[in-house]
Amino acid sequence: MKTNRSFLTSLVCAAAVVFVLTGAKARAASGDLKLEMQLVLGSNDTKPKDSDLKPVSHDIEKKLKRLPLKWEHYYVVSHRKITVAAEASRRITLSNECQVSVKNLGDSRVELTLMNGNQTVGRITQSLHKGRTLVAGGGTESTIVVLWEAH
Repeated sequence: MKTNRSFLTSLVCAAAVVFVLTGAKARAASGDLKLEMQLVLGSNDTKPKDSDLKPVSHDIEKKLKRLPLKWEHYYVVSHRKITVAAEASRRITLSNECQVSVKNLGDSRVELTLMNGNQTVGRITQSLHKGRTLVAGGGTESTIVVLWEAH
């Protein structure tokens, strides 16, 4: 009887340890940020010179039109989906002229560093809570980087 009770106690303890470790891992993963970003070309032309470019989504267009930008139309040059672990950074190439580094500062806050080659051309820190979108210059006059939390 003691052997069965001892075995059962060991089994329950092992299950509890596995449960606690799994919970800790799930909590750590909850600090990860799933993000989407686009490199967008602003233009006053109704059809882009590069016919492969597609217009941005209606939601992104609405957000860009509320900003004091000089373009009437916006086209997606590149689109990426990434996950950035808590307290970590990811470097992403959006085009030959635009690379970004995204740092997860925790609590849905990010630091976006814009680069042209190895030269930093801008840096912005912002919260992405409640559907907020980060918009920053893309390194050339007519490009914009748009970043938001994916759902």
